[in-house]
Amino acid sequence: MPVSVIFRILAGCLCFAFSGLSAHAKDSPTVLFKAAWLKNEAQSYTLEHKTYRLQQGDTSELETISLRADVTVRDSTYDRYVLVWSFCDFSMQSSHYPSVWLMQHIKDLKISCRTTTAGVLKEFPDLDDFRKGLDRSLESAFASYQGLPSEASRARVYRLREELESFLLMTIHHVHQAYGLGYTPGEIVEVPEKMNIPFSETAIDAVVRKKLDGYDPESGVAGLVMATVLDTAQLNKAMRPLSSALIQPVYKQENTSALVMHIPSGWPLYGFDKRELTQDRNLYGEFFEITHRQK
Repeated sequence: MPVSVIFRILAGCLCFAFSGLSAHAKDSPTVLFKAAWLKNEAQSYTLEHKTYRLQQGDTSELETISLRADVTVRDSTYDRYVLVWSFCDFSMQSSHYPSVWLMQHIKDLKISCRTTTAGVLKEFPDLDDFRKGLDRSLESAFASYQGLPSEASRARVYRLREELESFLLMTIHHVHQAYGLGYTPGEIVEVPEKMNIPFSETAIDAVVRKKLDGYDPESGVAGLVMATVLDTAQLNKAMRPLSSALIQPVYKQENTSALVMHIPSGWPLYGFDKRELTQDRNLYGEFFEITHRQK
């Protein structure tokens, strides 16, 4: 993959509007997002995940997790790919010190995923080992922590461990959700989906609307924008146990995302996913980015 192309796109076109790609939209054919990886090929990415809360319109909490992900093609056959995601260099910005301490103790976390030849995600063969690695990091963090965190702090750290697992798996799902489909500029592709939401274990029926925002045949770079529409009735039913009020509050969730890919190689260059759950003037949000690292 030409480094100059990646640098040019990341430097000039990633302002979410993809203005530099749209010039070719009218004349572009259907663009197929598919894998074209080679065995032992590797790419490196920077990941960042922000969570934030607004109460009555004012920011009450903001946390940021940053790390590096190295992706290697371990196997390439006539009917599948096997990728290995290796996560390292964890750091966290938070006012909650035990959570920051946990991030400092996560080392060399790995998970493999199996895909179709088009790059569609099929399964995580070693998901249990990945989860055990997170658990070991948690145990190491508590064992070396000076003093004993309060019960509330321990509960928060355990919750962070679950959120971190969800974030890392979401990252892989986000990258692979574009594969296996052809997109024509301006046309909207609708895909049914099950969406997990904060504060509830119930998955909500949703429709993901995908649109090819632009394609540059010269560089081979395409930008896909996506919006997820959730079933509002299911969302409010799932959130009902959180409120003891006689009049149940009304919740709304907005999900927008995008992915920029180098089509000839099948590797993503950039992506983001923004999810916001609102109730009156209260909001809980997540914002995640994945950015290709220059070698």
